Amino acid sequence: MRTSSIRTIRRAELSRAAFEAVIRYGLRKTTLEKVGDIAGVSKGVVLHHFKDKSALLEAVFRRSNALLSESVVELYRYAETPYERLWAIIVANFFETIFNRRVCQAWVLLISEVPHNEECQRVQIANNERIRSNLMHELKHFLPEGEAEKVARHLGVHIDGIWVRAGLLPDPVQADVAVSEMEFAISKMLPFDEISAAKHQDARKKIETIADIALGSKAFKDKSMQE
Repeated sequence: MRTSSIRTIRRAELSRAAFEAVIRYGLRKTTLEKVGDIAGVSKGVVLHHFKDKSALLEAVFRRSNALLSESVVELYRYAETPYERLWAIIVANFFETIFNRRVCQAWVLLISEVPHNEECQRVQIANNERIRSNLMHELKHFLPEGEAEKVARHLGVHIDGIWVRAGLLPDPVQADVAVSEMEFAISKMLPFDEISAAKHQDARKKIETIADIALGSKAFKDKSMQE
């Protein structure tokens, strides 16, 4: 049990170091040696936990997607209505500690690995399905099931598109701007009369306030760093 725990912690540390290496050097120039340097260990230690660079990148890919999932789960704890749960999904995907220029650039580089790595493909497919399922669960409160399915797919594509653009543009895309773009998309795809618009605005405001506290807290950041 103890050995397994230490191994898990070490793999998490190396995954974080690999992600930092991708941010610093780019995907092609990231080596096991550079990951070890950032983590403060030898290349041999890195190889002990990951057989090659491809396996290490897969772990980084899994971790980056897991952090988004953990953020959604955390905000769900405080969401009480379908409006608030929908906005929990959106805000979690664009909270500033995750959605920033350095992370977006690294994510774009990691996405480029997907066509060449079957494990990364599986992780991305699972991540896409998770987002679609989460959105679908809430959108059924606003739309017929068939239409909700289409809107869930489109909103998922919209989320990915904002992340890709943020990773490619020379200037950073602010989190609140990204969330506002999602609000515009929602206003075109969901019923958005005066009453509905007010409920969406209230839900967004509540969830963003909670996110600043819950996702920005030292306790959540420490938890994310340990898993």
